[in-house]
Amino acid sequence: MAQTSLLQGKRFYCREWVFHKIQHCLQEKTNNLTGVTSTPSKQQQQQQQQPAVPSGGASTPVSLTAGSAKSGSSWGVLLVGGPGSGKTALCTELLWPSSTQGNHRGMHQQSLAFHFCRADDSDTLCVGGFIRGLVGQICRSGQLQGYEEKVRDPAVQSCLQPGECERNPTEAFKR
Repeated sequence: MAQTSLLQGKRFYCREWVFHKIQHCLQEKTNNLTGVTSTPSKQQQQQQQQPAVPSGGASTPVSLTAGSAKSGSSWGVLLVGGPGSGKTALCTELLWPSSTQGNHRGMHQQSLAFHFCRADDSDTLCVGGFIRGLVGQICRSGQLQGYEEKVRDPAVQSCLQPGECERNPTEAFKR
């Protein structure tokens, strides 16, 4: 299970606009919950339209989406991109900042759970391991009141069992 990244501790080079966009997405969540609205500046709009590419010059864009499955539910950021587009590097920097500037952003403190896939490690590609890993991290975080109690429910425990979780990952993820 990928509980860390091979890039952890390595220097990170990326466009600063990606971090601004993530912060903007997370701020939108807060604004929506409090009724505050904001309009991005012209510069922010231009930055948001630029594709994210790693410093190596790969041309596969990264898509960044923030949202919630339903009103009032938890929000998150979904980062999607092809191989070599910089997803692992970006997420590694968010979770374990390699610079003082990264620490000042404070986004690593807002992280609830994470998962890194590695094409050469079948354990990281297993949907059941992914779900159980996230559940474990969320329980250990203590950030969601009542979550650990809910996970102890026999019906939830049944869904999380190896085999069952792989057969019906959607149900396990929902519970």
